Amino acid sequence: MNGAQFTDRANKALLDSSALAEQYAHSQILPIHLAVAMLNPSPDESEDQQTPAGHSSHDAASAPLFRQVVERAHGDPQLLDRSLMKLLVRLPSQDPPPETVSVSPALAKVIRSATELSKTQKDSFVAIDHLIQAAAQDSQVQRALADANIPNLKLIDTAVQQIRGTRRVDSKTADAESENENLKKFTIDMTALAREGKIDPVIGREEEIRRVIRILSRRTKNNPVLIGEPGVGKTTIAEGLARRIVNADVPANLAQCRLLSLDVGSLVAGSKYRGEFEERMKGVLKEIEDSKDMIVLFVDEIHLLMGAGSSGEGGMDAANLLKPMLARGQLHCIGATTLGEYRKYIEKDQAFERRFQQVLVKEPSVSETISILRGLKEKYEVHHGVNILDGAIVSAATLASRYLTARRLPDSAVDLIDEAAAAVRVTRESEPEALDTLERKARQLQIEIHALEPKQEAANVAEELRPMREKYESEKQRSREVQDAKIKLDTLKVKRDEAERMGDTVTAADLEYYAIPETKSLIERLEADRARADAERRAASGDNGEALLADAVGPDQINEIVARWTGIL
Repeated sequence: MNGAQFTDRANKALLDSSALAEQYAHSQILPIHLAVAMLNPSPDESEDQQTPAGHSSHDAASAPLFRQVVERAHGDPQLLDRSLMKLLVRLPSQDPPPETVSVSPALAKVIRSATELSKTQKDSFVAIDHLIQAAAQDSQVQRALADANIPNLKLIDTAVQQIRGTRRVDSKTADAESENENLKKFTIDMTALAREGKIDPVIGREEEIRRVIRILSRRTKNNPVLIGEPGVGKTTIAEGLARRIVNADVPANLAQCRLLSLDVGSLVAGSKYRGEFEERMKGVLKEIEDSKDMIVLFVDEIHLLMGAGSSGEGGMDAANLLKPMLARGQLHCIGATTLGEYRKYIEKDQAFERRFQQVLVKEPSVSETISILRGLKEKYEVHHGVNILDGAIVSAATLASRYLTARRLPDSAVDLIDEAAAAVRVTRESEPEALDTLERKARQLQIEIHALEPKQEAANVAEELRPMREKYESEKQRSREVQDAKIKLDTLKVKRDEAERMGDTVTAADLEYYAIPETKSLIERLEADRARADAERRAASGDNGEALLADAVGPDQINEIVARWTGIL
């Protein structure tokens, strides 16, 4: 067998069938071995390693193609599995096992038939579906299919055709076993993230988003490229478009589209051999072209495609692969890059550059940044479990504009809020300095007690430490309860939005008028209980009223972060 003529999955099925024959001490590999190997494929470790985090759920949900075909043909995969295994164990075995196994004439006939089938369909490689159709012509496999309620081979051929559609097998990875396999591996579905509530609210970029929507709705040259300095929010505009698509706040021509973000790093990673990158890119573009739904491809740092995959010896880069589809209007693409990189890389390629329409993304003003931060405030409060005061938001925007001149708004201001909230969270979850000092002093005195006779000082420290420890644990527990309630509220809001999109008015009403108000009341009650308990403790102990745990981000925390970053005190 020449492994070069098979796809990766088909070649793996043949290797698995050989291993199966060796396992049962059979001297020859028969079509029944191949059928079992295709119905129950062994785990593909290399594929698991290449699957990016967050994409594994899609691959795990897809059954082997042979099982899909049997189900599509109204058969029972379990009955087929049982019948094949009965036939397998009845085959004569050798003792001792044979040193090598050979390809039987029946399997050779199946491989020839699959090869002819691939040529008839004008495919470049023999794929799993070719092997399924060819193996189904074997008498023993036919007997097992009949046991699984598939008496007619035409049912198998029809099922394969329905699953495969119009796709061609033009690469070793373009197997028909998993629909849109390359898209799952090398792209991130931004509309799915928006649907799950994993994209932050987008504030103040309505004009840019409307401009992108207008360009995407054009008949020709319908590919916007977002141009702006780092940190001004180019990727956020794409996220805002994804949220609008999910909320049906777009024209009818974009209502059913999916916005996918191309992961250029995953495309390039592991492409050891010349042409492997181009093969992956072609697979992605082919699946976009064959998709029934409209797909908009978002490419962050699009200038990286200029030369990506090229070996420097006449190799084709990714941009040249995009040009034909962009020219024919078969690909809708949103690019993002900085002005300097656009001039340096993209403007030099006039054929590529004229396919795009520029959308300039300017840095927002301080007042616009304040509005953006107010929109993001709730997300950061839930994540860090702290309260962010409005004074902290104003200080972050003002000080970022004044002192962090090497960076751009709103990114620099968002980072200030994020780090200040993280600092408060770390301080809260660590022991307060006053409590830590007393505990260290108590441990030191305990050591001295063993050497000297007990002193009154050790008792005084222990007496002072006990109420402080109780106060710390109490504040920590109440703060955790408030944070858990806020996380629950955020989850309920996501479920409500999903129910409204799906038209499930009963669930949406139940969440809107019962579950969400109850959770809001719980948060208010917990915060009131915390304030009342703090007041009672201050009245009873007569302390200065300062809490051991800081749970709010204010202007002072922002000033501290700016001073740490800039060295300006």
